Amino acid sequence: MDDDNKGKKGKKHFTIPDNEVQREDTKRIAIPEPVEIDFRKHGEKIGEGLLSIKERNTPKHNILSDDLLFFQVELPDDKVVDSRGDYERIFADNKININAIRDSHKAIVSIKKDDMISLEESAVQYTQGTAPKSSFWQYIDEISPIDIHDKKSKKLDYLQNNENNNDIIDAQITVVPKLNEKQYAKILPHLITLVESFNGDIESDGIYYLADHTPVLHAYLPSSAVNDLIEQEVVLDIDITHKYNGSHQITKNGQNVAAFDFYSDNLDDLPLICVLDDGVSFPDNISAAIAGRWTAPDINYNTSAHGTKVASRIVFGENLHEQISNQLLIPKARIIDAVISDGNTVTETKIISRIRKAVQEIKHITTTFCLAFNDNSSSIFGEKSVSKLAFELDVISYKEGVNFVVSMGNHELWRTLNDINDICEHDDARLASPAESLHSLSIGSITKDQHPDSISNKNALSPFSRVGYGFANSYKPDLVYPGGNVCKQNTRCFIPKTSGMFVINSDGYISLDFGTSFSTPLAAFDLGSLQHSVIEYLNSIGDTNNLDRKATFISRGLLSHHAKSIDNMSDTSTEEYNKVYGCGYGNLDSAKESFASKPTYIRYGKMNRKTKEKVGFLIPAVLSDKRKSGVKLAKVTVTCLSISPVDMSKGSEYLRAYIDTSLHMLNSNSKLVTKNPSQKNGRKKWSNLHHFSQEFTVFDSGDWQLWLELYTKPEIPDEEEIEYVLIITIESLYENEELNLYGEIEATNRFNILQEISIDIGTPEEDE
Repeated sequence: MDDDNKGKKGKKHFTIPDNEVQREDTKRIAIPEPVEIDFRKHGEKIGEGLLSIKERNTPKHNILSDDLLFFQVELPDDKVVDSRGDYERIFADNKININAIRDSHKAIVSIKKDDMISLEESAVQYTQGTAPKSSFWQYIDEISPIDIHDKKSKKLDYLQNNENNNDIIDAQITVVPKLNEKQYAKILPHLITLVESFNGDIESDGIYYLADHTPVLHAYLPSSAVNDLIEQEVVLDIDITHKYNGSHQITKNGQNVAAFDFYSDNLDDLPLICVLDDGVSFPDNISAAIAGRWTAPDINYNTSAHGTKVASRIVFGENLHEQISNQLLIPKARIIDAVISDGNTVTETKIISRIRKAVQEIKHITTTFCLAFNDNSSSIFGEKSVSKLAFELDVISYKEGVNFVVSMGNHELWRTLNDINDICEHDDARLASPAESLHSLSIGSITKDQHPDSISNKNALSPFSRVGYGFANSYKPDLVYPGGNVCKQNTRCFIPKTSGMFVINSDGYISLDFGTSFSTPLAAFDLGSLQHSVIEYLNSIGDTNNLDRKATFISRGLLSHHAKSIDNMSDTSTEEYNKVYGCGYGNLDSAKESFASKPTYIRYGKMNRKTKEKVGFLIPAVLSDKRKSGVKLAKVTVTCLSISPVDMSKGSEYLRAYIDTSLHMLNSNSKLVTKNPSQKNGRKKWSNLHHFSQEFTVFDSGDWQLWLELYTKPEIPDEEEIEYVLIITIESLYENEELNLYGEIEATNRFNILQEISIDIGTPEEDE
């Protein structure tokens, strides 16, 4: 429990009902600004680009040359390809299809041959000065054949530069997205034939399809063949095959737990968490902690070497060493053992297929999935797209209403570097796939001990833990939990006994270990436990409509919202802090309950692009009664989690919707004024999580507001509703006595206690 709330009786959170929300129409009109440009000179450049595109459109480079032309459109650096207005004006109105986005201002596009004729005619008119002054050409910086150098991932390029031409590369060939089945039926046999002609082999799993139906070929290629294949217009990119495993140590065994007592009362009442790993093998005396098993159909055996350790952290938690001393094991949760690995590394192709199957068959039992697997070959620094696995996790989470808890991954920079700050700034410390998944909770590790041979202090980032940011500078990690410590004396590296990082291994013995694989299970337990409580609340009032989905997203928002600050950094509100610790140290007790001087409001809702919401909440009068000049008396923390669609083909524009938040307080003159953090900290554009706090000295009590406004990409209709979870906590900073803020809010009967009201609230239908 949070130290500030120890010994205090918790209360149920409040919900913000629909009648506390004001709705207003939003009107956003994109008005293009004329560009100061030499139309003739610019038109000649456009014409040269179109000619190059036509010259390249041959069967040798484009198997669909009789039907489509592929090319590249580049806007000025400060423009975004798929921003509303520009998208319609430049692309949709001219029948140019955006197949993929490289950078925010650069797109891979296609056009039918017949429509290309019209495009050329408009370019001629533009060059001659006979086109309308609003001609879209002035907003295009360059049009050209596709840059083939962009088709190789950073990892593949590095590998090629350090290997011989005859070396074999395990590769993933991604076909251009957003084509139809008939076109893919022509492309795929052609690419397979090419691979074989270059002395390559198609892997046994052959072709697989991403969640957006984009085909990917898994092939073994001579390094030299890569440069030939990227010449194909229908190839979007080629990457190495990412391989995933659970990192852990083989350490000296301690006590065997087979003879320990196991507290087995009320097992059916414990939270359930699914462990996606290489299997779980508990001794018979504690096997009742396994509520069920699922094994991927294509796995013949499994080691349980990693999964057992992960599961032991979920079931017995962080104080396993205390339970060992008492020789009494007390389970906090039960697990579903989902075997997706045989103990060796798993290719991206196979792990995606297995997780898809596992979720489909387990989601009716639990919606909390722990995946402590990472691609540890290198970081994602510099890549222009998320990994395929991260994308699949995001899509599954969005569509199926489940939570994935994933590890940030480990590095070994601590073996050679002696300063934790140098590690945090090193490119190779960046998170490892699939931790860039936006809809997953990505978990880093902190230490819990102070040791003279560790480069990390107590409660600071563990020496081995990877850091953010995530893809396209998204906030990662989400949270941190204790995952152990590592030390070194000259050339000797060791796990200190003081770390307290104990696990149960597959032979039933206690052993020391370290890694984000063992901080992640603690977060998975907290999330599953929190969701367990939210479901109980909703069931108690018979609100079973989309019960699991609502509870899934509410619990995810609550856990991030109530994270405890890490005090090792001078300012916990900076981007540097977010890069290392995310929202902070997960705090289950604060997330579960409100307290007299720290009440929390929750709202689950839906909103569309046409309507802004002004969500009201009450600041109790007792707070403003205690005001004293220059003394901070109140703290307001806001979290808004947008449940937004994603699109892997859109590069840095991956997230397709987000909700902008804005805090509006009553000043001393009882006037609503904006009070947001400076420099958008915690309120990034195109971020699915807005999370920030503000402290107040001068203010007035009464009805404050949180304004919500939805922004979406062009393919999302204005009327389509996006789900969100909004959480607001008011905290008294008054030191002389505990102020009963909760009681004053409760007395108004305006904000309902969570267990007493359905939260299936959304924007009502409006007459068109």
